[in-house]
Amino acid sequence: MWGSKMLSQGQAKLLEEAAHHYAQEISPEALQYLEGRGISEEIAARYRLGSITDPIEGHQGYEGWISIPYFTALDICVGFKFRRLDDGKPKYGAPVGQKSHLFNVIATMSNTSKVVVCEGEFDAIVMEANCQVPAVGVPGVAAWKPYYSKLFNGFDTVYVVGDNDVKEDGTNPGAEFSRRVVGELINSQIVQLPPGMDITDFYLVNGQEATANLVGGVK
Repeated sequence: MWGSKMLSQGQAKLLEEAAHHYAQEISPEALQYLEGRGISEEIAARYRLGSITDPIEGHQGYEGWISIPYFTALDICVGFKFRRLDDGKPKYGAPVGQKSHLFNVIATMSNTSKVVVCEGEFDAIVMEANCQVPAVGVPGVAAWKPYYSKLFNGFDTVYVVGDNDVKEDGTNPGAEFSRRVVGELINSQIVQLPPGMDITDFYLVNGQEATANLVGGVK
């Protein structure tokens, strides 16, 4: 659904209406989950997080999941990610055939000397909303596209923060993510997190100041 070709006006309108509806219908369970990840109800509303109710075409089967809408810098909704609330697998989902996008891409237009590339949407929200440092989210190494690089050319420093989660087979997808992104960006550097942590984990344990200091402090 809505792969590499441009969205029609009708499709864009449908996505916009879905984002609004899901945000209005966000459930107490979703808010509780987000609060536990450092995202308050006010912040959830700012990023228009919601709950899947009355799913549109392509969103069936994700009822009750958290909706994470993706917007362009012009505030046009172009897609969604979904996050389940229980411990089942997979933890995340997305509509089949959806084109890859950067989450919170408007951060690349910030009038600041630095920006953070996080491995995940919630990490980007925590970094930006709680730590006052502009941040975008990329849901894993496979979602990074070479043409994203030009969006970061105007920054003095691009901090890249992948999860530090070594799998049972010895691989570390977060480290692979960081190496891939840094290899394609000028003026970029990897931020190494403690073992087993992502940005949100670090924030919940260490707080705002320590998390901001990972990337040079508050803007």
